[in-house]
Order: sequence, then C-alpha cells, then structure tokens
Amino acid sequence: MIKAMNPVLRQAVARAHQNLDTRTEHYLAQHGLKVSCRQGCFSCCFAWVVVGLAEAEYLREVLEAQGPGLLARVEAEGQKRLERIAQEKHKADFPTAYFLEANPCPLLTPEGACSVHPHRPLACRGVLTNLLARYCAPGVVPALRGKERAAYQGQLKPWHGPEHYLKRPWQYSERAAQRLWATEQQVRGFTVIAELASLIYLLGVEAFRKALEQGLPAMQRWLEDRGVLGGKWGFWAG
Repeated sequence: MIKAMNPVLRQAVARAHQNLDTRTEHYLAQHGLKVSCRQGCFSCCFAWVVVGLAEAEYLREVLEAQGPGLLARVEAEGQKRLERIAQEKHKADFPTAYFLEANPCPLLTPEGACSVHPHRPLACRGVLTNLLARYCAPGVVPALRGKERAAYQGQLKPWHGPEHYLKRPWQYSERAAQRLWATEQQVRGFTVIAELASLIYLLGVEAFRKALEQGLPAMQRWLEDRGVLGGKWGFWAG
C-alpha cells in the first residue's frame, strides 16, 4: 500500500491552488477580461505539463479515489513518457515538438473534459486566454497566413504573451509553483520536478518510493540510473 501523502504538503497544494484562483479572478475582474476557456474546451490539453512531487502526490490521491481505471490509464501513459524523457531530454524544442504531435492529456475524458479539473495542477490553471479557443490548438497559430495572421496579431494586446495567452495568470502560476517547491524542500528536505504523468506513474513504483524515503542522494542516483535525470527537460531533484 502506498504511504499517505504528508498532510502538511497536501494542505500546501490545496492552498496554492486556491490562492492562484483567487489572485487570477481578481486580476481578470480588475482589468475587465473575460476568458474564453470553458468546459468542453481542451485545445491546450496537449501540452507538456511540469509539476513538483507534491502536486503529483496530490493528484495521485485524487485518481486513486476515483477508482483504478483512470489511474491505470495515466500510469500507462506516464511509463511511455518516461521513456521519451530518457531519449529526448536534451532536445531544446522538445515540449514544442511534443505539443505539435497533439498527444492528449491522459486525464481527459472521451468528451474532452478534465477528469480532475477542481484539482488540476498550477501549470494548467495558469493557461488562459480571452481570444478564440481555436488558437490554442496544436499548430494553429504557426499555420496562420495572410489576412488570418494579420487579424490574429491585431487582437494581441500588452496583457498577452506568449502568443495569445494572458501573461499575468501564467506568471502567477509560475511563482506559485516555485513557492510550493520551496515549501516542499522545507518539509521533505527536497523535491522532484518533472512531467506530470511520468511522475504520477513513478509514485506507484516501489523502487522509486524506496529511493524517495532514503533521501535526495538516493533519489538522484535512482533517476540517473534510468537516464531521466538532468538535461533541459529531464527530471530535476534538489
């Protein structure tokens, strides 16, 4: 049986999610911005999502509570992504190339809804736009030409960036993640930062959990032995 998550870290994750939502809502209201993101819209759900260990543990608990089917799907995808990390962690354009492949997030339902939406990671919470949702789909913006390209660029304002995404919510989410990682380093002694599905998968691997209990040097050795530590897009532990 997998050891229960540290309650202090569980509370820290939930608090980080709530604080980010509150800050984002205040920003949108203050600037009169209305996001076009809504249920059934999943154009951005092909991205390479990076989380810290505490958020992965938090999401794994949510998945376990929903039954074995969804967790098994996430674990199967996580194992595949782990293999890709070992092979492609040094490629500078890897996340962009992966997004263009349009690989759906394993947390998506067949109807295109996030199965853990209330508990989604900080990285996902920070991706918002007030322009047409179709711009978020893989490859759409780079393919725009002529009048369509000019019309798109004409809609971009100082509060956008990168591209048509709202700048401030994304910056808020990055800072919230960094604060959460710092909290975990204080509580656990270190954290592990990596791609979402692969980290959820590893939390179900006994050897990984043993290395986790033994501390940072053991964890770094374990990840290095499997070829996923380091590189531009590999696992980070510290």
